[in-house]
Amino acid sequence: MPSGSIATDHNSPTKVPTLLLTKKRRTSVRELQGFLESESAAGQCLFPMLPLELLAEILIQTNSPRDVLSVARTSKLLCSTLVCNPAADFIWRTIRKKCFPHALPDPTPNFSEAAYAAFVYDGGPCDVCKKDTKEFYASFAARIRLCRDLRCKKNIRKYLMDVTTIFKGHARDEIWIPYVESTHCFDPNLDSACMIFSARSSSLCSGSLIEVAGPDNPTILMKKPEWERFRVDYAAFSALSPPPSEGLRKACTDQIVKFPKVMELAVALQKWKCTYVAMHRTIKTKNETWAKALAVREGWNEHDLLNSQSYGSLHRHKNYMLEEVTLRDLLPIKPLIEAQLLKMQIHRQNKENEASYRQRRDDVEQYYNRLRSAGTVVPSLYEFRKFSVMTTMQGSVTGSRPNSSGLAKDMKNSALVAELVAADLKTWMASVREKLSELLGFPKWRSASKTKLHPLDRITAQFRCQGCGKVAKRYEKEQCLDFAGVCAHECPGDDKKNKKPVDWSVDRFIKDEKASNAVACLLMLTGITDEDANARNTVKMLGACIRCLSCEHAFITMDFPTLIGHSHRHDNMQVAILSKGEGPERAFEAGLSAKLMDMGFQSRKLRSEANYRCRHCVPASESADAGMDGEEAGLYWGIYCEGVTHKRLTNGKPGETPEKQEEQAQINGLQCASIAFERIVSGFVDDSRDRLISLLVDTE
Repeated sequence: MPSGSIATDHNSPTKVPTLLLTKKRRTSVRELQGFLESESAAGQCLFPMLPLELLAEILIQTNSPRDVLSVARTSKLLCSTLVCNPAADFIWRTIRKKCFPHALPDPTPNFSEAAYAAFVYDGGPCDVCKKDTKEFYASFAARIRLCRDLRCKKNIRKYLMDVTTIFKGHARDEIWIPYVESTHCFDPNLDSACMIFSARSSSLCSGSLIEVAGPDNPTILMKKPEWERFRVDYAAFSALSPPPSEGLRKACTDQIVKFPKVMELAVALQKWKCTYVAMHRTIKTKNETWAKALAVREGWNEHDLLNSQSYGSLHRHKNYMLEEVTLRDLLPIKPLIEAQLLKMQIHRQNKENEASYRQRRDDVEQYYNRLRSAGTVVPSLYEFRKFSVMTTMQGSVTGSRPNSSGLAKDMKNSALVAELVAADLKTWMASVREKLSELLGFPKWRSASKTKLHPLDRITAQFRCQGCGKVAKRYEKEQCLDFAGVCAHECPGDDKKNKKPVDWSVDRFIKDEKASNAVACLLMLTGITDEDANARNTVKMLGACIRCLSCEHAFITMDFPTLIGHSHRHDNMQVAILSKGEGPERAFEAGLSAKLMDMGFQSRKLRSEANYRCRHCVPASESADAGMDGEEAGLYWGIYCEGVTHKRLTNGKPGETPEKQEEQAQINGLQCASIAFERIVSGFVDDSRDRLISLLVDTE
């Protein structure tokens, strides 16, 4: 056997990589000991420097060759001492004969003591799922290892060949390579069967569970690759003409001689494993019973005890070594166990507190959404949580913790909660309404009339946030805020990672003069004032009959929400109300531009049909009514086409499909035409068409 090897096969040696000596020149134990003695570093481990006699006295006290394997794999010196040194074989042999649950059977001559221990105790990859497992071989003869997954035990048959019928009942007499000891090796209920057999006499253990030659187990299973190689060798060895070569004859004869001993060892190991599994179950049950009694005596939680780092490690190690946990093992680590259990209890309590706090916050959010759905003007959710009653309801993670299970029901049905929320809301609204009224020019407004609207409830009350300049989605068309929008507005924070909004302040808002003036102009045409409660319904009933007179280049009509957003294009927007029949040829459709520039499937379909045009780009036949000549009218359409063409020539981004590139080209054309319109109405009327196109293409 090569030096440094831990496991050998019955055909070829199997090496354990963790124990191989990587140096080409073999280093003797004496040289390594001399090297360690020359080092005098503080805290150096002296265990590898022990004489072999003392090392043997220590290792012999262990109960399993697995412990000696672990020691041998800690360093090259110990590997050389215990594995490569023939004088250390008595250590392996002694421990093998006194290991649990009973002595291991003697190995075949092709095994060294160290290699035999590695063969029995080492884990490896499962032959089905290929995952590493610490389980014993399911079949020691065929070297088949399975993990604990029941699916692997069921699917192993796919990798095996049943050769029973091929040899017409004489397979055991004809085959000379190892095969599966018994079909029961892959039985999912093997562990329970082992317990039953271990309780009976040893003669029963040689029964149908692992009997290889009895009538109860006639099936012969082999690995498919092993069967293919054996089939070729068998055909050549049995052939009369031409006769087998001398090398093949000798190799087959040697295997035939070794085969009975190999199968006898495999059967003996199966019996030993069966007893081992039964003893492991017994020890595990006893240790769990002992842990349960300990938990009851000390007042600990049994689940926490078994999952604590100190006792859990001790419990699993004792089960692994087939040893019972005793009071002697517990006493040194009892204070540490107590501290770890206390830490686990605190951690569990913190998790419960966080879950309860999270549930209460969700209940407050649901209550807030119900108020908004009822039409109540409320601040943002972030500010709403700051109300005193909401702060009490939510509690905190470490502080007060109201009953989470009944909080949602109480907030929904309790009249007291509704009164407290209304009081907090009224207090918060008082200062906000006073400040915003001053912005509108109505400081400390009071009125005895019940029909006049409060200045903040009028349609001329339009505001903008000077902090962020953004609006919520429901105000995208108006691009400004009414009183309810001001209260619910949230300015996003500067920190993108922390999405906490900026603290709300009424000082961040200013009056939107352009929108207010445009609405006032429209109300003047309708003959009503903004104090009228029906003013909002009146202007909404106008529909798309409002024309912008400030857009002199085109015939622009719109509805009331679009009027508010459109007013930001002009310093002093002038409007007119069209009568029936005075509208444009094509009806107004609110939100059409946003729909065309959207990235959805329907928008792409609409853009591909090209059944739209810009309302600002009127045809030459209609340009006289709009005060625009034909050349100026076709300017925007030309810019749109130039933008599309330029985008097509750039070929888009790498990896984009032709459909995606065409879609981006059309969007680019719309953007170019929109920017051109903004430049013209902003004072660039004298720019030529070529100059506009060059400017717009460069800004892409």
